[in-house]
Amino acid sequence: MREAAVILQAAYRGQRVREEICRWNLAATVIQSAFRKHREEVKFQAMRLSAIIIQRYYRAYALQRQERSRFLKLRNSALVLQAAFRGHCVRKNVTKMHKAATVIQANFKRHKQQVAFRRQRWAACVLQQRFRAQRQKNMEIEHYQQQRRAVILLQAAYRGMKSRQHVKQMHQSASAIQRSYRAHCDHKKYLALKSSVITVQRRYRATAAAKKQMQQFQKMHEAAVILQAAYRGQRARKEVCRWNLAATVIQSAFRKHREVVKFQAMRLSAIIIQRYYRAHVLQRQERSRFLKLRNSAVVLQAAFRGHCVRKNVTKMHKAATVIQANFKRHRQQVAFRRQRRAASVLQQRFRAQRQKNMVTEHYQQQRRAVILLQAAYRGMKTRQNVKQMHQAASAIQRAYIAYCERKQYLAFKSSVITIQRRYRATAAAKEQIQQYQKMKSAAVVLQAAYRGHRIRREVACWHRAATVLQSAFRKHTVEVKYKALRLSAIIIQRHYRAVVLQRQERVKFLKARHSAVVLQAVFRGLCVRKKVARMHRAAIVIQANFKRHKEQTAFRRQRWAACVLQAYRAHCEHKQYLNLKSSVLTIQRKYRATVAAKAQRKHYLEMQRSAIALQATYRGIREVKFQAMRLSAIIIQRFYRSWVLQRQEREKFLSVKQSTIVLQAAFRGWHVRRDIALEAANAQRRLQFTAAIFHHLHAIKIQRAVRAHWALQSAKKQIHSVITIQVQRAAVSKMFQNTLSIMKRWFSRRQKAACVIQQAVRRFLLLRRQKRVQQGIVKAQALWRGYRSRKLNDNPKVVKLRHRLQKVTAGAREEDKLCNKTSSALEYLLRYKHFSYILEALKNLETATRLSPECCERLVESGATNVIFTLIRCCNRSVPCMDVITYSIQILLNLSKYHKTIEAVYSVENSVETLLDLLQRYREKAGDKVAEKGGSIFTKACFLLALLLQDKHRALEVMKLPKVLDRIQSIYRLTARKHKMDAERTVVKQKMNASVNGSFYIQATPRKPRPAPKFAPEWVLRKDKLKDIVDPLRAIQMVAETLSIVL
Repeated sequence: MREAAVILQAAYRGQRVREEICRWNLAATVIQSAFRKHREEVKFQAMRLSAIIIQRYYRAYALQRQERSRFLKLRNSALVLQAAFRGHCVRKNVTKMHKAATVIQANFKRHKQQVAFRRQRWAACVLQQRFRAQRQKNMEIEHYQQQRRAVILLQAAYRGMKSRQHVKQMHQSASAIQRSYRAHCDHKKYLALKSSVITVQRRYRATAAAKKQMQQFQKMHEAAVILQAAYRGQRARKEVCRWNLAATVIQSAFRKHREVVKFQAMRLSAIIIQRYYRAHVLQRQERSRFLKLRNSAVVLQAAFRGHCVRKNVTKMHKAATVIQANFKRHRQQVAFRRQRRAASVLQQRFRAQRQKNMVTEHYQQQRRAVILLQAAYRGMKTRQNVKQMHQAASAIQRAYIAYCERKQYLAFKSSVITIQRRYRATAAAKEQIQQYQKMKSAAVVLQAAYRGHRIRREVACWHRAATVLQSAFRKHTVEVKYKALRLSAIIIQRHYRAVVLQRQERVKFLKARHSAVVLQAVFRGLCVRKKVARMHRAAIVIQANFKRHKEQTAFRRQRWAACVLQAYRAHCEHKQYLNLKSSVLTIQRKYRATVAAKAQRKHYLEMQRSAIALQATYRGIREVKFQAMRLSAIIIQRFYRSWVLQRQEREKFLSVKQSTIVLQAAFRGWHVRRDIALEAANAQRRLQFTAAIFHHLHAIKIQRAVRAHWALQSAKKQIHSVITIQVQRAAVSKMFQNTLSIMKRWFSRRQKAACVIQQAVRRFLLLRRQKRVQQGIVKAQALWRGYRSRKLNDNPKVVKLRHRLQKVTAGAREEDKLCNKTSSALEYLLRYKHFSYILEALKNLETATRLSPECCERLVESGATNVIFTLIRCCNRSVPCMDVITYSIQILLNLSKYHKTIEAVYSVENSVETLLDLLQRYREKAGDKVAEKGGSIFTKACFLLALLLQDKHRALEVMKLPKVLDRIQSIYRLTARKHKMDAERTVVKQKMNASVNGSFYIQATPRKPRPAPKFAPEWVLRKDKLKDIVDPLRAIQMVAETLSIVL
């Protein structure tokens, strides 16, 4: 009985041990599966970049694995529940510790936030006090300035009144002196005129007597004079007609040339406008045709890609259906075996153990067979898919499948070895049952302690890992908040220190200003006294020179009158002498003619013949004159006809000009009405300024005159005292000459300075007038050209487009302006944390920085570059985050293309490391939607890095950073390998398509049509000649070439 009881106890205890062993095996299996899953996830993350091509198939495989793990969890849920209670106590303690740690951390964070808030509140209070003190100081200074200006105005008014009184007295005395001097000059002129009139009367009477004696001679002389006058008049008229004809020809040619030049200019401008308009029309037609072709190509490409995707999805559905059928069959078989094993256990415990071992071994064999079948089926499907993919992807897949099979084989091998060891131990336990009973209690205690210790250690490791992750995440969030607070505190400190330094400098400046004001007052008083003395001397010199100039002018006038009278007298005397001489000669000739009348008969006949010759010549001249008149009439007719044509063209031109003038008048009236408010204010200010300058100049003149008078009086007193004291005349004259020479030099200097100022003012006024005239001419030309262009090229479409643009312009709101958009976008970016607000702000900032350099400078001044880099660092690989990164990189590109803001982009902390992280993260080719955005981010980041490193100093600083060259070289190698694989895969696809279509001609690679170029205004961003690069390989090559890296 005892032996039977011992056997039963041994069997029961062995059964319990085996059950515990099974539980341990299941727990080990769960732990192994979790560990293997973790290890596979880590390896998958490492190999993910190289396995992009098989992502879709791997996703299907991942879904299958999830279903497999879910099934295993459901199957092993009963076994897991046993281990759940053991970990419940430990987890309960861990939860209590975690709650306590959470409370401690919350209290510590609250304390930290309260301390930071108290510091910020203290800093804000200090800043408010400083600001109020500064405002009060400004108010006091403004009040003092107003009082000072009022006192200065009162002083100037009083000094002006005194100066005007003194000037009035001096003006009265000068008027009396001038009246006496003018009376003296008039008396002298009267005496001179009286003597000249008497002389003229005498000459006139002598001339009248001579005229009576000359009448007889004139009657005899008239015949010869008439002939000579007729001949000379004919010749003079002929020359005058020639001159008139020549002048008329020159004038007509010049007018024709001027009108031709104007017509050519207008014709050339019309031709240029026509060319531009026709080019614009052709461009619009070509663009519409290109858009239609591009839309049709896009539709065809979308249809073909959809067909390919549907074909692949159909294949994947078929494969998934086969796998699901096999999996369901396997699940049913496992459930059946489990029921059969439970029935065997109920029949007999001992036989159950042996049968269990046999069934387990059979189950392992069938499992291996099923796994082999699944591996064969998966290999077959993989080989079919690998034929359509690249050789490198096939190698990667074979390596990965071999690794998985090797891993499964090692796992199966370890499980078989464990089962064998347990079975051998069970067989040996029957022989060593007695020793086992003795050592059982100790072994059970040790095992329980060891298992509890191992479970507690694993739970502690998990807890530590979770704590580390939580602390890292909380550290990251706290660091982000701390950086933001630190940045705001730094800004507040800078402003506060600036205010403190400003206040100190203000105190120093006030002290220095007070001392400078005192010194300036003393120095200005000395300078004013010196200037008064100099101006007094200069006034004396000016008065002397003015009186000298007045006397010289009167003397010149009198001398000119005397010269005129003398010339007239000489003319009259010469005329009388000529008359007497001619009368004497006539008498002599008459006498000699009468004496020698007979001897002169022959001479008379010769004169008669000469007279006949003269008459014939005169008649010929009349004939020639008729021909000349006929030719001149023909010329006049030609010129008249040309004048008629010119007049017609002139009337056309005048009609066009009149319409232009009407348009100009309308535009000018509108322009004047629009600017009248601004111009009125400006005119008022200019009038006030001119009046102030005018009164100021008059006041300066009055002050100078008063000071000159005072200086003159003081000089007179000093000279009188010197004359009284010093007896020697030579010393007095020498001192007076020195004084005069000093005054002359001072006057010459003042005269030169006044001339220079007048020249500068006149030049400025002339330039301003020319500029206004030029602007008016340019505006008139622009209006005329616009009118002509609209008149010649307007059609209903253009008119409709113009009206629509006018409506849009009239309906534009204030917030639609680029500056207001930039301000609101910066406010959203710096204040709000909502994702949609940030994305909209980045879109507006991208447009603003692309179109305006002022917006670029404003963005840099606001400090938004640091926020943009912080956004880039905080984003992950989701689609919205990729949109944020894309717009951020585009904004940084726009800033880098502007030479005034590129330094602000580079000077951000860890900017180059951030860009290198982006290159490392998004080094993918364009395929699906997400990868295409990643490729765009990759190329834009490369382009931005190349722009930042154009400067040699910045390139040297980047090359000194650790592991920069290695990272760029690794990115280049991976990109080059992908590019090569894509090229080979494209060639293979083309060959396969050619073989399917029956032709071996390799078709051209279809390219995605480039988007329409965006509007780029001509402003300071001249580096936009560097076009954006789409090819990732070319982009990374450009970065390497910028850093002079040999790849």
